[in-house]
Amino acid sequence: MTNKTKTAAVVDTTTEVAQKGFEQAQVALKAQMDEATKHAAVAQKGFEQVIELGKGNFEAMIKSSTILAEGIQEMTKAAFAMNQAAFEEGIANARAFAGVKSMREAVELQTGFAKAAFEKFVAETTKLSEQGTKLAERAFEPVVERVNVTVASFGKPLAA
Repeated sequence: MTNKTKTAAVVDTTTEVAQKGFEQAQVALKAQMDEATKHAAVAQKGFEQVIELGKGNFEAMIKSSTILAEGIQEMTKAAFAMNQAAFEEGIANARAFAGVKSMREAVELQTGFAKAAFEKFVAETTKLSEQGTKLAERAFEPVVERVNVTVASFGKPLAA
């Protein structure tokens, strides 16, 4: 074998080894790119799920706030009506006092007014308290639902 033939054989062998190494590197690079693409897709899906979860949570807070505002408005109207009725009763009581003929009649009248006012006060505050409790339950219902959705979503893989 001549030097030229030996050199050609070495070049061919080196080229073949380099070609195989290059092909192996390409296969490995492609596998890594495929894996990175899969991870990027999973991350994208997870990001979309987090955004959707946040959107649902925001909508639940808006709904809850709306329910709360409407309920407070209703309770305020009820309290205003209660105060207006008490004011009108006070005026009627004052007129009744104007017509008393004796101290005993005044005491009896005042005792009746006080008893009726106390009973009405207890009834009205109980009613307002019950309305407040029901309002709190209704207002927090959307938030509780979202908490349940959030807890359930953390139990699943992101890309599921």
